[in-house]
Amino acid sequence: MHPLIRAALTPALLAGPIAFGLGRSRPGPSPSPARPSPVAAAGSLSDHYTALQQAADSVVATQSAGDAAPSELAQVTARNLARRIHAVSGDYETLSVAMTAADYQRGGSLWIRLALAQAALEMLEEDAARLGDDPATGPADVRDLADQLSGVLELGRVTGRAASRAFGAPAARPRDAVTGRPCAACGRGLPTRS
Repeated sequence: MHPLIRAALTPALLAGPIAFGLGRSRPGPSPSPARPSPVAAAGSLSDHYTALQQAADSVVATQSAGDAAPSELAQVTARNLARRIHAVSGDYETLSVAMTAADYQRGGSLWIRLALAQAALEMLEEDAARLGDDPATGPADVRDLADQLSGVLELGRVTGRAASRAFGAPAARPRDAVTGRPCAACGRGLPTRS
């Protein structure tokens, strides 16, 4: 065999058994995390809305509505609100993924309200980030932002709780519109009385 071919081939041949040995010592693929239930995801979302609403209410209570003087503390408060709003958006995504087609049918109107609340939160997050970067931001600006945020979070919190209850309730069996009996397509007709 030509010396150059032997020199190039030797490392490649040695790499195969090493890779094979390493591959055998590694554990198998880790199981993917369990998908959360929509009940738990909606409850968690509502809890996080509640915590953020308390923070927003605290800002409303401590910032003066008449103080428009630029303040570094107001900027930091706006940045903190933006960060906390952003953290909640992951809970909304978790709920959307956790819901099944049946959950969407059963709680579609609730999910739409949560989607509206989430869209409003995303706009308020942008406002909060802008205020956090603006040296002219004063306590009145942050108080106004927190007041708007509190209203949106109230909608989200109440809707999240309602969604958690709706997803936890047993699904109603479809009924025939004419007879009021369970749908024949379900295969579980009620016995008829003669």
